[in-house]
Amino acid sequence: MKILNFPTNRKTTVPYKRDPALLNEADTKIDEGRLRAIPIVEQAIFFLKQASSENGIKLTEKGFLGRNFVQSFWAELLGKSDVQPFRPTREFECPEATRIHSLLAESKYVRKFKGSIRLTQKGLRAINSNICGELYRDLLEAGMFRWNWGYDDRYPDFDFIQGSAPHLIERLMYWPTSTVTSQQLFESVFGQGRAPVPKSTSEDEFSEAFFDPDEYMVRCFYVRFFERFCVPFGILKDLSEPRILGEPSDPYERTKFFASDFSRILSDRK
Repeated sequence: MKILNFPTNRKTTVPYKRDPALLNEADTKIDEGRLRAIPIVEQAIFFLKQASSENGIKLTEKGFLGRNFVQSFWAELLGKSDVQPFRPTREFECPEATRIHSLLAESKYVRKFKGSIRLTQKGLRAINSNICGELYRDLLEAGMFRWNWGYDDRYPDFDFIQGSAPHLIERLMYWPTSTVTSQQLFESVFGQGRAPVPKSTSEDEFSEAFFDPDEYMVRCFYVRFFERFCVPFGILKDLSEPRILGEPSDPYERTKFFASDFSRILSDRK
């Protein structure tokens, strides 16, 4: 259900003044090691390597990623913190696996074949190459414009958040301080004066019972833009202590990758 929508052309309270240090870093050569360490790239490379095996990645009878893959994906990439003692056994319990599969399939790196996931020629070239710039660009484009940030998060539609992605990224490039919170960025782009959110007709009113409409919207922004997009794509780094649930007031900083390599990779079409 579509609840609310906002334009992105509101007057900002943040000056568009680029940090000279970022300009200097942008002139350096792209750091391939730093690129490969980005969570979404790590996940993509792991997925592609698994799909390159003789039998590919086995699917269940209903077409979901198999138990063995889900468990190995989690153990290798996500299960290194004591904050999340839970270990998934099925795909729906590991949304990160669903996301990277969808992004790679949408970008034509993998395809389904006889009950498994196999590499395409494009996927084969990707794992045989030492350069990940094209892979990152394809994942970013699919993740920004075609993957649904609100997948299974139980918030209302709030499609203005994902629709504002390019503008939000640009604002982060020019953010004047070393750290930023989702509360600050939200208010900078969308303003503080917002219309009330209509009462939900959903039976699931757990979140509405605890948060007022404004806070509810900002929390959705935090989950979708900061946690589900900026961190996986190497744009922001969470500076707070590891825990299960974060807060819109948590401080984040721009990564070295975002400061030095992000714009260059997007403009490099070789």
